[in-house]
Amino acid sequence: MNLKTKLSKVLLFVGGMCIALALFFCPVSNLPAQAATGEETVQPMSDDIRYRFAIIDNKIYKRLFNYSTSEWIGDWIYVRDL
Repeated sequence: MNLKTKLSKVLLFVGGMCIALALFFCPVSNLPAQAATGEETVQPMSDDIRYRFAIIDNKIYKRLFNYSTSEWIGDWIYVRDL
C-alpha cells in the first residue's frame, strides 16, 4: 500500500471515531420534548394585506384589503383600461 492509501484510511478511521464520539456524548434522546397541548394558538405577528382588483366600466382598479381584519385600506386606485 502506498502512503496516499494509508493516509486516506487513517483519516477515514479518525473521522468515523469523531462522529461516533459526538453521537455518544450528545445523544438525541436526552433532548427535552415539548408536546402540543391544544391550548396554544398561533398568532401571526403582522396582518395579511393584499390588493383586490375590480373592473368598473372596462377599467381596472385596485385597493388594499386586510384579510386578517376583513377591512378595506385606502381608496380604489386606477390601474389601466382593458
